[in-house]
Amino acid sequence: MLGAAAQAPGKHWAENAHCSGQDVEVFVPLVDGPRQDPEHVRKTHGVALNRPLNFCAACPLAVSARCLVESLKHDDEFGIRAGLLASERLELRAKWQERRDSHAVAAALHGATTALTDSERQEVIARFACDPTLNSAAVARALGVTHKHLLKLASRSRLRLVPAMHSSDSSGAA
Repeated sequence: MLGAAAQAPGKHWAENAHCSGQDVEVFVPLVDGPRQDPEHVRKTHGVALNRPLNFCAACPLAVSARCLVESLKHDDEFGIRAGLLASERLELRAKWQERRDSHAVAAALHGATTALTDSERQEVIARFACDPTLNSAAVARALGVTHKHLLKLASRSRLRLVPAMHSSDSSGAA
């Protein structure tokens, strides 16, 4: 999926989507949400969903893949994206938040602003906290926080490491 999404590069990828220029309301059915049963939504509102789902089905694979990746990156809870209802993306969203992209983490450590999952963000902070050679201004910029706030986050991260180190030392002493 990520490989296919890469085939629709740049910030203007959505211009190639078949939904481009359409009424956004069509793609946000009020009957669907992240906690709905997708089978029930499709069964009870299938006809109303045909139009937006047909737009998605007609999209090029690269655009559809990019649409899904972007919705996962931005944790979109509502709306039809890449031919999937919000309720159908719930499990994908949870898995996406658990994943760690080492390239995104490395980029953030070097100052690149990129969408990070909570897990990736925590890894950036933990690595910054343990590596005094990293440029704090660049990491703060990448995380979208002030320098002062980054130092607080790093301090908290180091405090979490201390109990973990002590518990592993005591388990080995027994």
